[in-house]
Amino acid sequence: MTDYSEIFAQRAHQYHAAMQRDPRARDGEFLALLEDLSATAVDLLDVPSGGGYLNAYLEADRRLESCDFSIGFAGSRIPLGSPEALPFPDAAFDAVLSLTGLHHVSLDRQNAFFAECRRLLRSGGQLLIGEVLAGSKVGAFLNDFVHRHNSQGHVGVFFDETFLPRLQSAGFDAARMTVRHYPWHFADEAAMVFYCRNMFGIDQATDAEVLAGLRDYLDFRTTSDGRIELPWQLVFFQAVKR
Repeated sequence: MTDYSEIFAQRAHQYHAAMQRDPRARDGEFLALLEDLSATAVDLLDVPSGGGYLNAYLEADRRLESCDFSIGFAGSRIPLGSPEALPFPDAAFDAVLSLTGLHHVSLDRQNAFFAECRRLLRSGGQLLIGEVLAGSKVGAFLNDFVHRHNSQGHVGVFFDETFLPRLQSAGFDAARMTVRHYPWHFADEAAMVFYCRNMFGIDQATDAEVLAGLRDYLDFRTTSDGRIELPWQLVFFQAVKR
């Protein structure tokens, strides 16, 4: 499995290209992560933050820190950390949020990350994670189509209900999971192909092949006004520091 830090050291610029071209394409995904956020959580950490795009979805009275595992995303605005060492003091946050960054982190490093999250959370603080669901169409698209057409490959370790006992073992209570479905939105097929090519580093397929892959694996649809909806889903976990 290629490590998250290595992947985005090489292609963070492509991820940014996708997000800057269509910054609202994944509205449903960011909002789905925030559905479980407590109304009283003010000090938040987003890690790995993938460029800090979650901030656009937060109310003005929330304070968000971003941190990433890859030098491709880290810089003057976003500090660099690792799953084992996050550069913040103990009990600094009401919630730690992590969106689709852990499936390229090995299981032992994930366990170290959960220990760091627990250290950083205040008593009763939340850990919120959105990840690829094992056995889902999204998972098949990533580990089959993207893997075959990305020069780095894509071998993600995906998540299901067996993740809940791991959270409990890491010192979290009230662990639960919810699968949420939502579309990604694009103006047309060309915009969708550009976004997915850059988001997932698909550098070994033509535009026509990317379009066919999105149709075959995810069955996108064209709306009555000509826009594109790409069905997507993740599994969301929430737990509370014991």
